[in-house]
Amino acid sequence: MVKYVCGKNSLVDAIKNGYVFKEIYLLKPITDIIFLNQKVKIVSREFLDKLVSVNHQGFVGVVENFRFFEIDILKKDRPEIVLVLDHIYDQNNLGNIIRTANCFGIQHLILPKRRAAKLNETTLKVSSGGFVGIKFILVNSIVAAINTLKRLGFWIYATDLNEKSIKIQEIQFNYPCVIILGNESTGIQKSTSYASDQTFFIPIEGTVDSLNVTVATGIILFFLKQNKK
Repeated sequence: MVKYVCGKNSLVDAIKNGYVFKEIYLLKPITDIIFLNQKVKIVSREFLDKLVSVNHQGFVGVVENFRFFEIDILKKDRPEIVLVLDHIYDQNNLGNIIRTANCFGIQHLILPKRRAAKLNETTLKVSSGGFVGIKFILVNSIVAAINTLKRLGFWIYATDLNEKSIKIQEIQFNYPCVIILGNESTGIQKSTSYASDQTFFIPIEGTVDSLNVTVATGIILFFLKQNKK
C-alpha cells in the first residue's frame, strides 16, 4: 500500500527516523549529508511524473520497511489517546489528519482496510512528514476494533449528532481513551455510535452545519491536551 515517499522534507524526516529506502530518485545531485548513505539515482522529471501523481519536488523514495501494526500493540504501548478514523474517504483529509495527530503527539491511528482512503504517496506527502512516529493499525471492522479496545481498558468517545450526544466541553474524559471521527459525508456508522461509550459534538454558531473533519480533529485534540494538564 505505501510504496513511495515524496518531497525533500518528508524524505529527510523518514530517513532520520529509521525508514529504509530501496532507492531514492532525484532530479539532480544533492550534497545534503543525510543522503550520503542512501542509494540515490538521478532521473528525469518525466520519469518521476510517471512514477507518482503528487508534487514530488524532485524527490521520490521507494519505501522498503513501512510497517503496519496489529491492534494488540496497544496492550503493550498503553497510549493515553488513540485516534480511529471511521471510513475517511478523502486522501487529502487523511493526510492532514495524520499531520494534525502528529502535532498533538498522537502515536497510534486505526484505519479500516476497505472502503476508505489509503495510505499512499498522496497522504504521506500531504502529512508533511507527520506519518513519522505514528503506528498505523489496519482493521477489518471498526466495531470489532472498538470491542477489542474496550477489553484493553479504553474508553470510547465518538463524534456524532444523535439525540444522546453532548457538547465536548460537557464531557469528563476518562483515560486511556479512543476518539473516533467519521467520514466527510455521513459521519460515523450507526454501529460505531452504538458501540461507543459516549458520543459528542463540537458546538458551532454559523450557518454551516459541520466542520471539516481535519479541523474537527485539531479542535478535539487541542481540547483533550489542554484539559489533561
